[in-house]
Amino acid sequence: MRNRTHKTQARPAAQRAGCSLGISTICLLSAITMAQAQSASETYGLRGTTTQDSTPQSRAAATLYGALPASSSDANTPSAIEDPDDVSANDTTSQTGAQTDVSGNPVEPATQELTGSIGSATQLNQADQDYAESLGSQNPRIGTVDNLPVGTDSDAFAVPGFMIGSLTLRPTLEQRVVRESVSNGPVKTSRTYSETTLSGTLQSDWARHQLAIDGSATWQKNISGTGTELPTANLDALLNLDLVNDFAATLGAGYSYSQESNTDPNAITAATTQSDIHELRASVGLQKDLGILRGTTSLEATRKMYGDATLPNGSTVTADDRDTMGAELTGRIGYALSPALIPFLEASVGREKYDQRIDSTGSERSSTTYGMRAGVEVNLGEKLSGEFAAGYALRSLDDASLNDISGLTLDGELNWSPQRGTNVLVGMATTVESATTAGESGAVVYELNSGLTQQIHSAVVARLGATAEYTDYTSTNGRSNQRSYGASAGLTWSINRYLDLEADASYERTMESGTTDEKTTRIGLGLKLRR
Repeated sequence: MRNRTHKTQARPAAQRAGCSLGISTICLLSAITMAQAQSASETYGLRGTTTQDSTPQSRAAATLYGALPASSSDANTPSAIEDPDDVSANDTTSQTGAQTDVSGNPVEPATQELTGSIGSATQLNQADQDYAESLGSQNPRIGTVDNLPVGTDSDAFAVPGFMIGSLTLRPTLEQRVVRESVSNGPVKTSRTYSETTLSGTLQSDWARHQLAIDGSATWQKNISGTGTELPTANLDALLNLDLVNDFAATLGAGYSYSQESNTDPNAITAATTQSDIHELRASVGLQKDLGILRGTTSLEATRKMYGDATLPNGSTVTADDRDTMGAELTGRIGYALSPALIPFLEASVGREKYDQRIDSTGSERSSTTYGMRAGVEVNLGEKLSGEFAAGYALRSLDDASLNDISGLTLDGELNWSPQRGTNVLVGMATTVESATTAGESGAVVYELNSGLTQQIHSAVVARLGATAEYTDYTSTNGRSNQRSYGASAGLTWSINRYLDLEADASYERTMESGTTDEKTTRIGLGLKLRR
């Protein structure tokens, strides 16, 4: 009983002691918090607002680091916002600028509430000003020379296409109506025809490798007049593989279909329909970077097949003796003077074999071709890019009675953009062609094409083009060389992202001594639908 009574009396005392201890602890914490707040407002004032006047040294530090508030006396610093009712009720300002109360007694200037704004740089000494400037942007954006808006989307009319897994398909359908006039000496023909072209691109969106497939097909249908309908088709696929140890590989395949032109040196004379030409292509390449050296090698195989030609009387002339199978091995070594300039040397050897060892003229036209070129690759971004090379080519025919075909070669393509919206394209190509006429070996054909595009409006583009072709025959019967020239102009209006309106005109002329000149004029108008 004595122990229970003692415990009962001790419990209220313990409760009173605990309550006193709790109250003391709360008071102590409150005092510490108030002391810390007062110390921070008087010394640092890192965040929020404060009513403590700042010294010139503290204002300089605040302006430099953006940490302390700047006083209202600083230049370019907004004054504190006060309640207009309180100001009118308690304080008035005399004409001399001194503040007084309603009784007219002078009042000490009240410290205004300050915010964490950055003061004027004129409050800093020169060293602090230099340091403050170094914290700012050192490379401000510079405006364009032609004063066009920066960041203008140059491909605003690009079509989104269709997503097929990780591939994007962008088809295009073009429908044109063309008026064509052909003059071949005293013979003149003209026709109006409809031309339909279906084309498209299929591109991959892979992280490492890349696949690109391009294809097009064109049909022509005469509406009025007479003339040869010329269908064409083309399909190319290219796979770029990013291999290990800086190796890159390319795999390519392609097919094309066309009809031989009446002005082609191997065309059948007086044929109403020339031979169809089917071409199959396959290639494989390998590239390796060896420091500043760039090594590339490729192997390309080509299969050509010719169809029959139709004569005016309805009979046909077979041309299967012109079917060939060819392969060419090319190697290139480049020296990177800089990423924008890479001179190179290139060598190639090829073999072309006819299905029929001896053709209808009694000649063995299978041949071996050797080539050597020296050139330079240029990559200056959008301003200038491309390559140009000059060299020499020799084709040795198996038939000893036929002369070898040889000549200077010029190849390349340059893209130049002197200003935004203007693009100039210049291309050159040299090919060696075998002949089918008895006693003739073939010719070296030089081609030059150029184009100028000018964006005259965000949705209107003007085009100018020019072409030239020179065929240098190697023969013993004195056949004259052939020359061909052409010019074109066009206009494209992008009505919207998916629809274009196009108009164009072109003129071509082919000349050869001893024969009549052929002149062709075309004027076309069409719509292009893209997706």
